[in-house]
Amino acid sequence: MAELVKQLEKVFPRLALTPTIESTMIKLVEEAGELAEICGKVRQLNGEERQTVVRKLRARELTRLLERLLEPGKAVPASDLASCLAALQPDEVEAQLAPKEIDKLIARELLDVMQTCATFMYQLDVDLDSLIAEHREKLTFRGYLASNSVERQ
Repeated sequence: MAELVKQLEKVFPRLALTPTIESTMIKLVEEAGELAEICGKVRQLNGEERQTVVRKLRARELTRLLERLLEPGKAVPASDLASCLAALQPDEVEAQLAPKEIDKLIARELLDVMQTCATFMYQLDVDLDSLIAEHREKLTFRGYLASNSVERQ
């Protein structure tokens, strides 16, 4: 396997899935929608109350946590379930998100988008290594990268 693709796979591994191009495209749109939701709603660009938005985000995070806790054949510690239940209780402070917390939420969604993009790319029958190199050359040509910042392989 080519060196640039190996580097890509270190960060965004090939998943143990067999998606179609169409299902991956749908997943990409879903992930982009979640990213847009956080960028817009959490920053209150849509007029929705911050407390409602944060409650929805917290519920999403709890769902992810519960999925991990409820693995088949694995005992769930009562303390973990108690923590989940406690997190469901209303909290007046929840409407306050620091800019760093918002950035972290956005970054998590960006990683989901990036993983989906990598998964999509892995499905295509193309020479990824040469396409990645070509892409970097284009960025340099357009002035988006300094020519000395491009690593030569």
